[in-house]
Amino acid sequence: MKHQRTILGGVAMTFVFGVAVATSVPAASLATAGSFEAVQADAVAGSAQSFDSAAEAAGAAVSRDGYVIHTPTPTPTPKPVATSQGGYGGGQCQAGADAVGESTAFSWVYPGGYRQSDGFGPRAEGFHKGVDMVNDEGVPVHAIADGIVIAASGDGGTGGVYLSLAHKVGGVAVCSMYMHFLDGSLMAGVGDTVTAGQVIGLTGRTGNATTEHTHFELYGADGVRYDPMPFMLEHAG
Repeated sequence: MKHQRTILGGVAMTFVFGVAVATSVPAASLATAGSFEAVQADAVAGSAQSFDSAAEAAGAAVSRDGYVIHTPTPTPTPKPVATSQGGYGGGQCQAGADAVGESTAFSWVYPGGYRQSDGFGPRAEGFHKGVDMVNDEGVPVHAIADGIVIAASGDGGTGGVYLSLAHKVGGVAVCSMYMHFLDGSLMAGVGDTVTAGQVIGLTGRTGNATTEHTHFELYGADGVRYDPMPFMLEHAG
């Protein structure tokens, strides 16, 4: 009987010692060499996932574990424009050019391309004072250079919805005119400044137009319209 109590006591002490070891030694120290290598492999694999803050800020798509998050590009908001604002004569052109800095960057009206129909010069209906650039309805129209809005109208008669900008190029007043915008799509009003390539409206066929296009003109402080294509080829490339 005494011998049995001695054995039971030894077993109990062994159990207590085992519990103490299990609760005081970190689990990682009990891992086998193989399991430690697996942990290292997981850590290396995990390090391949990174966050590119510059790409995120630029609105690029970010890949995350097999799926892609697309950051939407902000869409310009149309600006309410009264029936008639400002003027697009030579005097207004010079005054607007005096109010802005020198333009050093330039953009095509349609950077993505367009189809030209009527050019500058005589035609059956009379002298055409600009160039007709054909594109689909709703395609964005871009300012050709930094400038200021000197005229804008939501209902411009034969010109439909139009906008005119004053620029300073080589110290000289250069004004650009854009006609037939989509109704309600103007994104700037008189007195607003714009930058080269900024979206100022959407392609439409308001006013005297038989198809969707932008009638584009250039003129100076004398108010006389001239062929805009040589200017655009020289400055916008």
